[in-house]
Amino acid sequence: MALAMLWVFPMRSLAAVILTPERIATALRQHALENSRWTADNIEVRMLSFRPVSLESNSTKLRVLRPANGISAGLQSFLIAVESGGREQARVWVKADVRVFEKVVVSSEPLGYNRIVRDQDVRIERRDVSGLNARPFYRVDDVVGKQVTRAISLNEPLTDRNVDHPNLVRRGAALILLYETGAFRIETPGTAEENGRAGDLIQVKNPSSGKLLRGVVMDGRTVVVHR
Repeated sequence: MALAMLWVFPMRSLAAVILTPERIATALRQHALENSRWTADNIEVRMLSFRPVSLESNSTKLRVLRPANGISAGLQSFLIAVESGGREQARVWVKADVRVFEKVVVSSEPLGYNRIVRDQDVRIERRDVSGLNARPFYRVDDVVGKQVTRAISLNEPLTDRNVDHPNLVRRGAALILLYETGAFRIETPGTAEENGRAGDLIQVKNPSSGKLLRGVVMDGRTVVVHR
C-alpha cells in the first residue's frame, strides 16, 4: 500500500482542533457516493500513515477540490479544502485507496481456453472489483453459453475480456462462401482457415481456385467474402 502524502497550507494560525484520518475518509466516502453509482454497502476508503492536522475550529466542512470530475476505484490523490464559516482554513493533499465490492460472477473451477461456460462452472460472489481492467458480469445467465477466450483460474471473476460469444465457425469446417456484387449473388463451397464468431473477419479458402480470401462470418455455415 502506498503511503499517504500530506501538504497543508494554513490560512491563519491554528488551534488544537484535530482533523483526523477517519474524518477525511468519511468525507471521501460521501464524495464517492454522491459522484458514482456505488452504494454505501459496497465502497470502502482506506488511508495509511496520515498525519493529523490542527485546525482553528471544530465547525468545519470538508470539500473535495480534485479530482474535479468525480472519483474512480483504486489508489488516487485528492485535494481537500477545509472550510469554516464560509472561509477556507486549509488545503490538504491526501492519497486514498478506494475499494469497491460487488456481487459478480466468478469461476467455481479452472476453465480452459475455448471452453463453453456451463451453469455449474460459475457462481455469484462478493468481490473487490477495484483492480479489474474489464467489465465483470453480474448474472450467471449472462455467461452461460459463452466461450472462454483465455484460461481462467479458480475463483477468478468473469469479464468481457476472458469470455465472449462462442465460435460459430471452426478452422477446417466446410462453408458456403457467398459473393455479393450489386445484383449478383454467387455461392460456392469453401473451407474455414480460422475460427470465427458472428461478425468476425476470417480467412477462408476457395478449394476450386486454391485462393485464400477474407470474409465475414454470418452464421455457422456462411461467410460473406470480401473481393
